[in-house]
Amino acid sequence: MDVAAGVAGSYRRLFAEPVLRRLAVADVCARLPQGMMSITLLLAAAQHASMAVAGLALAGYTLGAAVTAPARGRLADRRGLSPVAAVCLAGYALALLGLLGGSLARGPAGLLVATAAAAGACTPPVSPGVRSLWSAHAAAGLRQAAFALDAAVFDLAYITGPVLASALATGIDPAAAVGLLLVLTGVAIAAIGRQPRPADSARCGPARSLLGPLRSAALRRLLVTAALVNAALSATEVALTAYARSHHALWASGPLLAGVSVGSILGSLLIAARPVAGGAAHRRLPRLLAGYTAGLAALAAAGRYPPLLAVAAPLAGLFLGPTLAALFESAAGAAPQGSSTEAQAWINSIMNGGAAGGAALAGLAASRPLLGLALAAATAATAGVTDNRVHSHRRRYERVKIS
Repeated sequence: MDVAAGVAGSYRRLFAEPVLRRLAVADVCARLPQGMMSITLLLAAAQHASMAVAGLALAGYTLGAAVTAPARGRLADRRGLSPVAAVCLAGYALALLGLLGGSLARGPAGLLVATAAAAGACTPPVSPGVRSLWSAHAAAGLRQAAFALDAAVFDLAYITGPVLASALATGIDPAAAVGLLLVLTGVAIAAIGRQPRPADSARCGPARSLLGPLRSAALRRLLVTAALVNAALSATEVALTAYARSHHALWASGPLLAGVSVGSILGSLLIAARPVAGGAAHRRLPRLLAGYTAGLAALAAAGRYPPLLAVAAPLAGLFLGPTLAALFESAAGAAPQGSSTEAQAWINSIMNGGAAGGAALAGLAASRPLLGLALAAATAATAGVTDNRVHSHRRRYERVKIS
């Protein structure tokens, strides 16, 4: 009861502050378009083109977003999040409208892929920016609750976003889905409001160097952990879908994946927001990674008896949301002064790369889905081992400094 009261109190204090309420609105409005984008882009491109071309357009969008994310984050740190996001939104809207126009005009595949890649390259850096602002504006006692909320919104967006986008695109027109995600992104930028430029206080610091936040060894190590965590998640999604297909129950893949997401949301809201004493803070991420690994191992074991998957799927996600929240919070703490948005953008990019690797790994094992689930658990365990080694090295280094 004391833990539940502490978590509830953290959320009450979080929403009691106007600036944090605005950031919560911005977070929701930025995350929902991310959940909508894949299905929206596929359906927009496939109006008069093949699904193969639509898939290439989505790949172009993803690649464009991943490659340019750190540069957009650095610009936001140097010039201010709102003006940079507004300029990006203009290019983003033009590119998406170009994609719609090219699709309606039955344009060549190259045009559709190019406009989709341009849209990805111009994606407003709102999500990494909001995480940076959570760290800047939330008091130390509320920071965990803020990042827990962000992780929960992330999962919720990827449950509701595809449903909303497909309903608009098929029930009205793909342009309606595009219009809504542009409006939501604009609302997110407006909710952020005018913010001081963080880099102004660090003109000569790491934000002005070529490497930027990558000068931080702690951040570089977190990037490896983040890539492995998202690789495990992506491998789980592919392996569960392959498992359902191998049992001639492809319809079950959606509910199983939704179960993982529901578990992740519950974990974010209940576990990630739980206040942690300062002395135990450094052990939090390794423990969450251990819990995530155990959940995935239980999911793989449950595959021996299919009915158990309905229970194992939410348990597999229970520590996912808290792990992501801890990663984002740790990245904010590891970023040098004036480079927090770029650091969060690097996390986004590396996690996209990890997702691609995890999907490929599980895809190679698609004929043996239980092996794919075991590989997902092994990848999460590798992330835990890597993070434990980082913390052990850090503690030894701190003891040497003290002595």
